[in-house]
Amino acid sequence: MRIIKDDKHRKLAIIIMIPVLLIAQYYLFKFGILKPMIKGVEIKIINGDYIQDIDKYVIRLGEEVTLSSGDYIKIPNYAKDPDISFKILDNNKSLKIIENSDKEENTATLIGIKKGYSSIAIVKDSRVLKKATVLVVDPQVENLNLQVDGSLVFVGDSAKINSSVEVDYKRFKDSYEVTYESSNEDILKIEDNEVKAVGVGSATIYAKSGDKVDSIRYKINAKVEKMEIDDSIELGVGSIKKIQPKIITNPRGLKNPDIEYQLVESKLPIERSIRLDPNGTIVGLREGEEKVLISCGVGWNKKSKIITVKVVKEPLINQSIQDLISSYDIEDNKMIITLTWSSISEIFNYDIYLKNNSLGEEYSLLNL
Repeated sequence: MRIIKDDKHRKLAIIIMIPVLLIAQYYLFKFGILKPMIKGVEIKIINGDYIQDIDKYVIRLGEEVTLSSGDYIKIPNYAKDPDISFKILDNNKSLKIIENSDKEENTATLIGIKKGYSSIAIVKDSRVLKKATVLVVDPQVENLNLQVDGSLVFVGDSAKINSSVEVDYKRFKDSYEVTYESSNEDILKIEDNEVKAVGVGSATIYAKSGDKVDSIRYKINAKVEKMEIDDSIELGVGSIKKIQPKIITNPRGLKNPDIEYQLVESKLPIERSIRLDPNGTIVGLREGEEKVLISCGVGWNKKSKIITVKVVKEPLINQSIQDLISSYDIEDNKMIITLTWSSISEIFNYDIYLKNNSLGEEYSLLNL
Protein backbone atom coordinates (compact mmCIF):
# COMPACT_ATOMS: atom_id res chain seq x y z
CA MET A 1 0.00 0.00 0.00
CA ARG A 2 2.85 2.37 0.79
CA ILE A 3 4.45 1.79 -2.60
CA ILE A 4 1.22 2.70 -4.35
CA LYS A 5 0.94 5.95 -2.41
CA ASP A 6 4.57 6.93 -3.21
CA ASP A 7 3.90 6.40 -6.94
CA LYS A 8 0.86 8.60 -6.75
CA HIS A 9 2.86 11.35 -5.03
CA ARG A 10 5.65 11.07 -7.60
CA LYS A 11 3.23 11.33 -10.50
CA LEU A 12 1.53 14.32 -8.91
CA ALA A 13 4.90 16.08 -8.42
CA ILE A 14 5.81 15.48 -12.07
CA ILE A 15 2.47 16.83 -13.23
CA ILE A 16 2.98 19.97 -11.13
CA MET A 17 6.63 20.44 -12.22
CA ILE A 18 6.02 20.32 -15.98
CA PRO A 19 4.07 23.62 -16.21
CA VAL A 20 6.45 25.22 -13.70
CA LEU A 21 9.41 24.26 -15.89
CA LEU A 22 7.63 25.47 -19.02
CA ILE A 23 6.83 28.80 -17.39
CA ALA A 24 10.38 29.12 -16.03
CA GLN A 25 11.84 28.31 -19.47
CA TYR A 26 9.59 30.92 -21.10
CA TYR A 27 10.82 33.68 -18.80
CA LEU A 28 14.43 32.55 -18.98
CA PHE A 29 14.29 32.92 -22.79
CA LYS A 30 12.16 36.04 -22.56
CA PHE A 31 14.66 37.89 -20.37
CA GLY A 32 17.68 36.59 -22.23
CA ILE A 33 19.05 34.34 -19.54
CA LEU A 34 18.78 31.44 -21.95
CA LYS A 35 20.01 32.14 -25.49
CA PRO A 36 17.81 31.10 -28.41
CA MET A 37 18.90 29.02 -31.36
CA ILE A 38 19.31 31.04 -34.61
CA LYS A 39 18.78 29.75 -38.12
CA GLY A 40 18.95 31.44 -41.52
CA VAL A 41 21.23 34.31 -40.56
CA GLU A 42 22.86 36.01 -43.56
CA ILE A 43 25.13 39.00 -44.20
CA LYS A 44 23.22 41.38 -46.45
CA ILE A 45 23.76 44.92 -47.72
CA ILE A 46 20.41 46.65 -47.60
CA ASN A 47 21.38 50.22 -48.42
CA GLY A 48 24.10 51.92 -50.45
CA ASP A 49 25.93 51.57 -53.75
CA TYR A 50 27.33 48.05 -54.11
CA ILE A 51 27.61 45.03 -56.40
CA GLN A 52 26.84 41.50 -55.26
CA ASP A 53 28.95 38.81 -56.92
CA ILE A 54 28.56 35.09 -56.29
CA ASP A 55 31.25 34.95 -53.60
CA LYS A 56 31.66 38.56 -52.48
CA TYR A 57 30.31 42.05 -52.14
CA VAL A 58 31.99 44.90 -54.04
CA ILE A 59 31.86 48.45 -52.67
CA ARG A 60 33.55 51.68 -53.75
CA LEU A 61 36.38 53.35 -51.88
CA GLY A 62 35.03 55.94 -49.46
CA GLU A 63 31.41 54.80 -49.86
CA GLU A 64 29.10 53.81 -46.99
CA VAL A 65 26.71 50.84 -47.12
CA THR A 66 24.37 49.38 -44.51
CA LEU A 67 24.86 45.78 -43.33
CA SER A 68 22.00 43.63 -42.05
CA SER A 69 21.80 40.15 -40.56
CA GLY A 70 18.73 39.35 -42.66
CA ASP A 71 15.40 37.82 -41.59
CA TYR A 72 16.75 35.04 -39.43
CA ILE A 73 14.67 32.60 -37.37
CA LYS A 74 15.07 32.30 -33.62
CA ILE A 75 13.97 29.26 -31.66
CA PRO A 76 11.89 29.68 -29.59
CA ASN A 77 10.39 32.74 -31.28
CA TYR A 78 9.42 34.36 -27.98
CA ALA A 79 13.01 34.49 -26.79
CA LYS A 80 14.75 37.82 -26.40
CA ASP A 81 16.58 38.90 -29.55
CA PRO A 82 20.22 37.83 -29.27
CA ASP A 83 23.12 40.29 -29.31
CA ILE A 84 24.36 40.09 -32.88
CA SER A 85 27.31 42.17 -34.09
CA PHE A 86 29.44 42.58 -37.19
CA LYS A 87 33.17 42.08 -37.05
CA ILE A 88 36.14 42.45 -39.43
CA LEU A 89 38.08 39.18 -39.46
CA ASP A 90 41.46 40.36 -40.79
CA ASN A 91 43.87 43.25 -40.36
CA ASN A 92 43.96 44.49 -43.95
CA LYS A 93 42.54 47.87 -42.88
CA SER A 94 40.37 47.95 -46.00
CA LEU A 95 37.12 48.28 -44.06
CA LYS A 96 35.61 50.08 -41.12
CA ILE A 97 32.42 49.02 -39.30
CA ILE A 98 30.26 51.40 -37.27
CA GLU A 99 27.43 49.91 -35.21
CA ASN A 100 24.03 51.17 -36.24
CA SER A 101 21.70 49.16 -33.99
CA ASP A 102 20.56 52.25 -32.10
CA LYS A 103 18.90 53.37 -35.35
CA GLU A 104 17.92 50.01 -36.79
CA GLU A 105 18.08 46.61 -35.08
CA ASN A 106 20.90 44.27 -36.15
CA THR A 107 22.48 46.67 -38.67
CA ALA A 108 25.85 48.36 -39.06
CA THR A 109 27.50 50.84 -41.41
CA LEU A 110 30.35 49.49 -43.53
CA ILE A 111 32.88 51.92 -45.08
CA GLY A 112 35.58 51.12 -47.64
CA ILE A 113 38.75 52.94 -46.55
CA LYS A 114 41.42 51.19 -48.66
CA LYS A 115 41.41 49.19 -51.90
CA GLY A 116 41.61 45.44 -51.48
CA TYR A 117 39.90 42.32 -50.10
CA SER A 118 38.69 41.87 -46.54
CA SER A 119 36.40 39.50 -44.60
CA ILE A 120 33.54 40.34 -42.28
CA ALA A 121 31.35 38.14 -40.10
CA ILE A 122 28.16 38.09 -38.05
CA VAL A 123 29.08 37.23 -34.48
CA LYS A 124 26.84 35.99 -31.65
CA ASP A 125 28.40 35.62 -28.26
CA SER A 126 31.90 35.55 -29.82
CA ARG A 127 30.78 32.79 -32.15
CA VAL A 128 30.98 33.39 -35.90
CA LEU A 129 27.64 32.63 -37.49
CA LYS A 130 28.28 33.76 -41.07
CA LYS A 131 31.20 35.13 -43.12
CA ALA A 132 31.39 37.27 -46.25
CA THR A 133 34.16 38.62 -48.44
CA VAL A 134 34.20 42.30 -49.37
CA LEU A 135 36.22 43.86 -52.20
CA VAL A 136 36.91 47.60 -52.03
CA VAL A 137 37.51 49.16 -55.47
CA ASP A 138 38.17 52.65 -56.77
CA PRO A 139 36.61 52.72 -60.26
CA GLN A 140 37.98 55.36 -62.64
CA VAL A 141 36.13 56.99 -65.53
CA GLU A 142 37.98 55.88 -68.68
CA ASN A 143 35.89 57.71 -71.25
CA LEU A 144 33.19 60.38 -71.26
CA ASN A 145 31.24 61.26 -74.38
CA LEU A 146 29.00 64.35 -74.40
CA GLN A 147 26.01 64.06 -76.74
CA VAL A 148 23.72 66.91 -77.82
CA ASP A 149 20.42 65.94 -79.41
CA GLY A 150 19.41 68.99 -81.40
CA SER A 151 20.76 71.98 -83.31
CA LEU A 152 22.17 75.03 -81.52
CA VAL A 153 22.71 77.71 -84.17
CA PHE A 154 20.29 80.57 -83.46
CA VAL A 155 19.06 82.42 -80.40
CA GLY A 156 15.95 80.54 -79.27
CA ASP A 157 17.23 77.07 -80.23
CA SER A 158 17.26 74.33 -77.56
CA ALA A 159 18.59 70.79 -77.36
CA LYS A 160 18.70 67.83 -74.98
CA ILE A 161 22.08 66.84 -73.57
CA ASN A 162 23.22 63.47 -72.22
CA SER A 163 26.45 61.56 -71.87
CA SER A 164 27.82 58.03 -72.01
CA VAL A 165 30.34 57.01 -69.33
CA GLU A 166 32.83 54.15 -69.49
CA VAL A 167 34.32 53.00 -66.16
CA ASP A 168 37.13 50.48 -65.68
CA TYR A 169 34.90 48.59 -63.20
CA LYS A 170 31.98 48.63 -65.64
CA ARG A 171 29.21 47.52 -63.32
CA PHE A 172 29.56 50.78 -61.39
CA LYS A 173 29.14 53.06 -64.44
CA ASP A 174 25.42 53.75 -63.80
CA SER A 175 26.28 55.31 -60.45
CA TYR A 176 28.68 57.87 -61.88
CA GLU A 177 26.94 61.23 -62.09
CA VAL A 178 27.63 63.56 -65.00
CA THR A 179 27.41 67.31 -64.38
CA TYR A 180 27.02 69.97 -67.07
CA GLU A 181 28.31 73.54 -67.20
CA SER A 182 28.22 76.44 -69.67
CA SER A 183 31.23 78.72 -70.18
CA ASN A 184 28.84 81.67 -70.62
CA GLU A 185 25.27 81.47 -69.37
CA ASP A 186 24.41 84.71 -71.20
CA ILE A 187 24.82 82.70 -74.42
CA LEU A 188 24.09 79.07 -73.51
CA LYS A 189 22.00 78.28 -70.42
CA ILE A 190 21.62 74.76 -69.01
CA GLU A 191 18.51 73.74 -67.07
CA ASP A 192 18.25 70.10 -66.01
CA ASN A 193 19.37 68.18 -69.12
CA GLU A 194 18.40 70.86 -71.62
CA VAL A 195 20.58 73.63 -73.07
CA LYS A 196 19.05 76.82 -74.47
CA ALA A 197 20.65 79.43 -76.74
CA VAL A 198 19.80 82.76 -75.10
CA GLY A 199 22.35 85.17 -76.56
CA VAL A 200 24.68 85.91 -79.48
CA GLY A 201 28.31 84.78 -79.29
CA SER A 202 30.48 81.72 -78.67
CA ALA A 203 30.19 79.44 -75.64
CA THR A 204 31.20 75.93 -74.62
CA ILE A 205 29.18 73.17 -72.95
CA TYR A 206 31.21 71.01 -70.54
CA ALA A 207 30.32 67.51 -69.27
CA LYS A 208 32.24 66.34 -66.19
CA SER A 209 32.41 62.93 -64.49
CA GLY A 210 35.23 61.75 -62.25
CA ASP A 211 38.42 63.26 -63.66
CA LYS A 212 37.15 63.27 -67.25
CA VAL A 213 35.81 66.29 -69.15
CA ASP A 214 34.21 66.46 -72.60
CA SER A 215 33.10 69.64 -74.32
CA ILE A 216 31.43 71.06 -77.43
CA ARG A 217 31.83 74.69 -78.55
CA TYR A 218 29.02 76.57 -80.27
CA LYS A 219 28.65 79.87 -82.07
CA ILE A 220 25.15 81.27 -81.61
CA ASN A 221 23.77 83.74 -84.14
CA ALA A 222 20.79 86.04 -84.35
CA LYS A 223 18.20 85.18 -86.97
CA VAL A 224 18.03 87.76 -89.77
CA GLU A 225 14.43 88.80 -90.33
CA LYS A 226 15.08 91.44 -93.00
CA MET A 227 17.90 93.25 -94.78
CA GLU A 228 17.17 96.77 -96.08
CA ILE A 229 19.31 98.74 -98.58
CA ASP A 230 18.71 100.85 -101.72
CA ASP A 231 18.93 99.07 -105.05
CA SER A 232 21.76 101.34 -106.22
CA ILE A 233 24.58 103.47 -104.84
CA GLU A 234 26.36 106.32 -106.65
CA LEU A 235 29.81 107.71 -105.98
CA GLY A 236 32.39 109.75 -107.88
CA VAL A 237 35.71 108.72 -109.30
CA GLY A 238 38.24 108.77 -106.45
CA SER A 239 35.49 108.88 -103.79
CA ILE A 240 35.17 106.43 -100.90
CA LYS A 241 31.91 105.14 -99.51
CA LYS A 242 30.85 102.30 -97.21
CA ILE A 243 27.92 100.06 -98.07
CA GLN A 244 25.74 99.94 -94.93
CA PRO A 245 22.63 97.75 -95.14
CA LYS A 246 20.15 97.87 -92.26
CA ILE A 247 19.87 94.43 -90.64
CA ILE A 248 16.73 93.61 -88.60
CA THR A 249 17.15 90.59 -86.33
CA ASN A 250 14.63 88.30 -84.67
CA PRO A 251 14.42 88.88 -81.73
CA ARG A 252 15.11 92.54 -82.52
CA GLY A 253 18.08 94.41 -81.16
CA LEU A 254 20.55 91.52 -81.26
CA LYS A 255 23.99 91.77 -82.82
CA ASN A 256 23.58 90.68 -86.42
CA PRO A 257 25.81 88.07 -88.11
CA ASP A 258 28.76 89.27 -90.18
CA ILE A 259 27.82 90.91 -93.48
CA GLU A 260 29.50 89.54 -96.61
CA TYR A 261 30.24 91.60 -99.74
CA GLN A 262 31.11 90.11 -103.13
CA LEU A 263 31.54 91.42 -106.67
CA VAL A 264 29.14 89.53 -108.92
CA GLU A 265 30.41 89.99 -112.48
CA SER A 266 33.66 88.46 -113.69
CA LYS A 267 36.01 91.20 -114.92
CA LEU A 268 39.70 91.86 -115.21
CA PRO A 269 41.05 94.22 -112.52
CA ILE A 270 41.73 96.88 -115.14
CA GLU A 271 38.05 96.78 -116.13
CA ARG A 272 36.71 97.24 -112.62
CA SER A 273 34.97 100.49 -111.80
CA ILE A 274 35.38 100.04 -108.05
CA ARG A 275 37.60 98.43 -105.48
CA LEU A 276 35.62 96.50 -102.81
CA ASP A 277 37.03 95.74 -99.37
CA PRO A 278 35.77 92.82 -97.19
CA ASN A 279 34.14 95.31 -94.79
CA GLY A 280 31.98 96.84 -97.56
CA THR A 281 34.08 99.93 -98.29
CA ILE A 282 34.11 100.88 -102.00
CA VAL A 283 36.47 103.20 -103.88
CA GLY A 284 35.47 104.68 -107.23
CA LEU A 285 38.20 103.85 -109.75
CA ARG A 286 36.66 104.86 -113.08
CA GLU A 287 33.29 105.61 -114.58
CA GLY A 288 31.01 102.58 -114.92
CA GLU A 289 28.80 100.15 -112.99
CA GLU A 290 29.40 97.12 -110.80
CA LYS A 291 27.05 94.55 -109.22
CA VAL A 292 27.68 93.77 -105.54
CA LEU A 293 26.12 90.80 -103.71
CA ILE A 294 25.39 91.55 -100.04
CA SER A 295 24.62 88.61 -97.71
CA CYS A 296 23.88 88.33 -93.99
CA GLY A 297 22.83 85.29 -91.98
CA VAL A 298 23.70 81.64 -91.43
CA GLY A 299 22.53 78.58 -93.34
CA TRP A 300 18.86 78.55 -94.27
CA ASN A 301 18.41 81.95 -92.61
CA LYS A 302 20.81 83.80 -94.92
CA LYS A 303 19.34 86.91 -96.60
CA SER A 304 20.96 88.23 -99.82
CA LYS A 305 20.53 91.16 -102.20
CA ILE A 306 22.36 92.40 -105.32
CA ILE A 307 22.80 96.17 -105.65
CA THR A 308 24.25 98.34 -108.43
CA VAL A 309 27.18 100.64 -107.71
CA LYS A 310 27.47 103.50 -110.22
CA VAL A 311 30.72 105.41 -110.53
CA VAL A 312 30.29 108.85 -112.12
CA LYS A 313 32.58 111.71 -112.98
CA GLU A 314 32.73 114.01 -109.95
CA PRO A 315 31.20 117.46 -110.83
CA LEU A 316 33.75 120.26 -110.50
CA ILE A 317 31.32 122.25 -108.40
CA ASN A 318 31.59 119.63 -105.68
CA GLN A 319 35.40 119.69 -105.55
CA SER A 320 37.51 121.84 -103.26
CA ILE A 321 41.14 122.76 -102.85
CA GLN A 322 43.12 120.27 -100.78
CA ASP A 323 46.46 120.66 -98.96
CA LEU A 324 46.54 124.50 -99.14
CA ILE A 325 49.76 125.81 -97.58
CA SER A 326 50.74 129.49 -97.33
CA SER A 327 53.88 131.31 -96.28
CA TYR A 328 55.27 134.87 -96.67
CA ASP A 329 58.47 136.92 -96.51
CA ILE A 330 59.08 140.70 -96.44
CA GLU A 331 61.63 142.07 -98.81
CA ASP A 332 62.16 145.82 -99.42
CA ASN A 333 58.96 146.59 -97.56
CA LYS A 334 57.06 144.25 -99.77
CA MET A 335 55.19 141.13 -98.63
CA ILE A 336 55.91 138.11 -100.81
CA ILE A 337 53.23 135.41 -100.33
CA THR A 338 53.80 131.82 -101.43
CA LEU A 339 50.79 129.51 -101.91
CA THR A 340 50.83 125.80 -102.73
CA TRP A 341 47.97 123.25 -103.11
CA SER A 342 47.10 119.90 -104.64
CA SER A 343 46.01 120.28 -108.24
CA ILE A 344 42.53 119.30 -109.36
CA SER A 345 42.14 117.27 -112.50
CA GLU A 346 41.01 119.35 -115.51
CA ILE A 347 41.46 122.69 -113.65
CA PHE A 348 44.21 124.84 -115.11
CA ASN A 349 43.39 128.35 -113.96
CA TYR A 350 42.69 129.57 -110.43
CA ASP A 351 41.37 132.87 -109.05
CA ILE A 352 42.89 134.00 -105.80
CA TYR A 353 41.03 136.29 -103.38
CA LEU A 354 42.73 138.19 -100.60
CA LYS A 355 41.62 140.28 -97.62
CA ASN A 356 43.34 142.13 -94.81
CA ASN A 357 41.77 141.00 -91.56
CA SER A 358 43.35 143.81 -89.55
CA LEU A 359 41.52 146.37 -91.71
CA GLY A 360 38.21 144.49 -91.76
CA GLU A 361 38.26 144.23 -95.52
CA GLU A 362 36.15 141.91 -97.64
CA TYR A 363 37.73 139.44 -100.03
CA SER A 364 38.88 140.99 -103.33
CA LEU A 365 40.24 139.34 -106.45
CA LEU A 366 44.01 139.42 -106.59
CA ASN A 367 45.36 140.31 -109.96
CA LEU A 368 48.39 138.24 -110.90
